[in-house]
Amino acid sequence: IWHCSHGLVVIMMCYNDAYEITHSMEEIPQHRLIARHVATMAIATKSCGWTDPLQRPGFMAGASAHHPPCSSNNSRIFLASVPYTPREHHPAWCRVLENNWIRIVNEYNQLIANPFNFSNVGNGRRGSGHDDHLVVSGRSWKEYVLFGTGAKDGDEDAPFTKQLLRINIPDAISLAEAGGGEVIFSVLSPRTRIKSHCGPTNLRYTAHLGLVVPDNARDCRIRVRDAWHSWFPGKVLLFDDSYEHEVRNDTDETRVVLLLRVWHPQLSGMPQQQNVLLGEAMVRKEAEVKKRFHPPCG
Repeated sequence: IWHCSHGLVVIMMCYNDAYEITHSMEEIPQHRLIARHVATMAIATKSCGWTDPLQRPGFMAGASAHHPPCSSNNSRIFLASVPYTPREHHPAWCRVLENNWIRIVNEYNQLIANPFNFSNVGNGRRGSGHDDHLVVSGRSWKEYVLFGTGAKDGDEDAPFTKQLLRINIPDAISLAEAGGGEVIFSVLSPRTRIKSHCGPTNLRYTAHLGLVVPDNARDCRIRVRDAWHSWFPGKVLLFDDSYEHEVRNDTDETRVVLLLRVWHPQLSGMPQQQNVLLGEAMVRKEAEVKKRFHPPCG
């Protein structure tokens, strides 16, 4: 039994309990600091796979030999945790995106010419992120899905961008098609924020290619763990979204990025391991949703 500074009494029994408590707290902004306290307690009791209170994914492949993983099936997988990858350590495909960003933004401009091509994030049209609308504060966060659930068949909508990704970043395509995170054009309206949250798993990295970026970089930025970063046109940001992160567009301009997910570098080129771990993550997610919204009777 732990007594935290906010006067709550928390009984830590297992990883599922810790995740359920923190997840429910994160839905209320003023309770998010308490979520960190709960995560710290769970880590101290070694009752979960978390090792950092600012990294609280719903499914975490074992991050340390000193902490049990979330599933006995991935006990031999220890994924290095790096919140943000500096440019000097970017993989080669990041340069490919940057070298071709003008042609990518041109295809975005063709699509946005018809605003009905874009839908609100979290509208249920794609396989993941059904609750993403809950973290939006302000005007709107919209998307156009290129790969994954909700994407159009064929390449006619964005032929250059889709072919570029297929050839140079097959990891992003395989992850999207497996249900681990879509590839999208992500459009954040002026005066809009995406509240602090953690991604669902540490099996992937997230990349943002800046396409349309407000002039005032200080008022349009992203926090990953405890550090703030800004977008720049034609430049890639690469980070692990299983860490706590938030986005703020406090300008009067729209921010647009090409958003894609790739397998964690230690899982790249390992399709069998990818399938096993992603399958476990999906089973855990389904169980959590069922437990939360369809509790047992009696």
